[in-house]
Parts: sequence; structure tokens; C-alpha cells
Amino acid sequence: MHEIAPFQATNGLERTAHLSPDQKRALVQRVVSSQTFGRAPALRAFLLYVTDHAISGQAEKLKEQSIGTEVLGRKPNYDPADDNIVRVRAHELRERLARYFDSEGSNESVIVTIPRGAYAPEFASRVHAEKPTETRISESTPDSKQPAENAPWTGWRWVALAAILMVGVLGAMVLMSIRGRVERRAEAAGPTGAIRDFWGQFFMKPNEELKIIYSDPSFALWQDLSGKGLNLGEYLNHKYLNVNDDKYFDVAARRVTSPADIAISTRIGVLAGEFGGEITPHFARDTSAEALRFGNSVLIGSHRSNAWVEIFEPSLNFVLSQDPHTGAPAFLNRAPQAHEAQVYSIPAMFDTQRTEEKEFTSYGVVALLKGCGDRGMTVLLEGLNMQATQAAGDLVTDPRRLDAVLKSIGHKPGTIVTPFEALIQITSLPAEYDNPRVVAYRIRPAETCVSN
Repeated sequence: MHEIAPFQATNGLERTAHLSPDQKRALVQRVVSSQTFGRAPALRAFLLYVTDHAISGQAEKLKEQSIGTEVLGRKPNYDPADDNIVRVRAHELRERLARYFDSEGSNESVIVTIPRGAYAPEFASRVHAEKPTETRISESTPDSKQPAENAPWTGWRWVALAAILMVGVLGAMVLMSIRGRVERRAEAAGPTGAIRDFWGQFFMKPNEELKIIYSDPSFALWQDLSGKGLNLGEYLNHKYLNVNDDKYFDVAARRVTSPADIAISTRIGVLAGEFGGEITPHFARDTSAEALRFGNSVLIGSHRSNAWVEIFEPSLNFVLSQDPHTGAPAFLNRAPQAHEAQVYSIPAMFDTQRTEEKEFTSYGVVALLKGCGDRGMTVLLEGLNMQATQAAGDLVTDPRRLDAVLKSIGHKPGTIVTPFEALIQITSLPAEYDNPRVVAYRIRPAETCVSN
């Protein structure tokens, strides 16, 4: 297990190695589930990724190149010297962490920071002391110059700090002890409200397994570049990977995933733990039909990036298609009702041209499906772009957002959520999204099931 470096007091913080891996993960999950991070999927994925590597003892692998490739969607051969996306996102992450712990997280006894010049997170006990009202937790650089009158810990103030530390550390220990008891009581009681209504049926038995099938973005990119659309059978036989003269082979062969998939999988994993269950992640390319035949599962991505979604589409009302006028990706509404459109699409150019730098309306689908016979439940989380996929994942893992979704489809609180499909609309922003809402939905008849 990777441990935090020995104690050094800095700017009112005390480094600590007293948190267990589970406590660190729980703290980070509270951070990424906050309103401060609510519309920043890329920053959530960044923080979850570096936290996982640090806790698992792989902090040395947290390099600019790997973060850009595995988290921020850059090509494996991209040059960080020409593309500073990782440094930009790291700067934004530091600012947003400071904002969270100054506002929503002001009662947290331990804070998370990303030191400048590194990407492994540090967990520090907050010193509960009198602070000037203008003092903020913010990043500082070794060469930053501040007027002496603004320097908070110089001269005689170190004497005061020594006394404050003694009181502050004791207070933090008490608060952590109380927080731990509260969290243990909450865990014993289990999830409540919309989360219980939706996810409880996935974990009816102790140690119930939930399979998460995350997408294969390289498969989608190969189709975009080649101009060809492949079905599940063609995906499974891997012929597109065996064409020696295929100029897109290097793209198709890559094993990568998206920030949205990382964030969604992590949040579902936390929920599974709260129910006493567990998740088993599967890369779409390595999944088999047998793996999906029994038990419960979550599929992330549309059939363009997760071909397994195709087996569920014959029974769905909202399915991935193409806008007949522009060729852009779209959701087809097979049986439009009053005030509903037949096609919900994004502008064609936004499908392939630097979508993270544009603002436009996008769409996603959340579907809860019941398997036939002994087959379990399945959740589909799809989007026309990464932000829409992230929004779909957030809507089923964030208690407030899930509660709003269930209310919009007429769910009765305190009862098991019945199978449904919901088409959601978002405002897609650079690396974020806003205004998620359900624009159309279908409640699936009780006798309807999916045979896969």
C-alpha cells in the first residue's frame, strides 16, 4: 500500500498516513459526488484515476503521458510538450479541490491536495484553528512571492502554530472518530431513498456480483476513421484487427477507455459496497455472451463503442442511429408520442471535431431492463458524446439526480423501480455538462423482458 510521506506542517495542514485505503476512497468519492464537481466529468475522472494509482502503490506510474492517454483521451503517441492538457486539467483540479474544501467540504477533517509538480494526491488533516477570513486552501509555487504582511506563518506565529496544532490535532482526531461512527452506522443501515429503490434489486443476496462492461473507444474511432459500421458479430470475430494493410490498425488495436467509464465504474463500485455486493469490470473486447447471460450487469456506451448493447436494441424504443439529413449520431425514437421528436441528434461536425471545446445540445439514454427467466437486471448507459454518457452515469449514481429522474417518470418512492427507458438532454460544455433533464421516457410493460 502506498503511504503518504512523513509529517511536515505546511500552510495550516498536517500530512497524515492514518487513513485506510477505504477511508481515502470514501473521502474522494464524497468530493467527486459534490456539486462543486457536478459538471466536471474530466476532473472527476482525473482525481479518481490518480487516487486509485496512489492507493494501490502505483504512484510512480502517474506520468503526464499516461494521464493524457488513459484519462483525457489523447492518442498514445501524443507529445505533452505540444499539448499541455494534463497540466491544464491538473491546475483546474487543484482550484476545484480548494473550492470544495472551502465550501461544501468545509467540515471535512481531512482534505485532498494535488501537489505542484506531481499528480499523486495527498491526504492532510485540516488544522481547526482561527484563520484570517481571507485564508484559502490554494496551490502555491516555490517561486511565488507574497508581501510579508500576507505571509500567514512567519516569525512569532510559529509559536502560536505549535499550540494550535496540539488543540487542532486532538480536535481532528475526535471529529474523525465521530465521523467514523456515523459512517459505520450509515453503512449498517444501507442506502436509502432513490438509490435503494433503483439499485437494491441488483443486490438481493450477500456478496452479489454486478458485472460492468465498459466501452472500447478504439472500436468506435476505427469506425469513424474508416467510414465503416460493424455489428456485434464482426466485432467478436476480430477480423477488423487482422487486416495487415489497414492503416487504422494501430488505432483499433489500442486498449483504452474514457474518463466517463472510469468515473461511472468507480461510483457504481462504491454503491455496490454499500449494499454488501461487489463489481467485476470487463473490457468490452474481452467479454463473452456467456458472461452476460446470467446475473446483473451494467453496459457503458452505445453500440458504436460497446457492441454488446446491440443484443438489447431490438426491444428498445430509443436506439442509436444516424440523423438522416446530416449523418450525425442520433437516438431514434421508434414510436414518437405527442410533443416528441423522432430523431435526437448532435451537429455532425461535433461528432469528430474537438467536441471538448464546443458547447451544444447532446443526448443520452438510461435504460433499466429485466432479463427473462433467471436472467438478471441490466442497466444501459449511453450518450452521443462522452459528456452525455457521463451524465447518464451520474443520473443513476447520484441520489439527488436519481430521485429527480424517478420522479419525472412517475416512480412511487419506497418501491422497487420498474424497468424503463429515459432519453436525457444535456448542454454539453468543454469537459463538462449542464442542465440534465429527461425529455422522453417509456415504462416497460411488466411482462416485457429481454432474452440475451
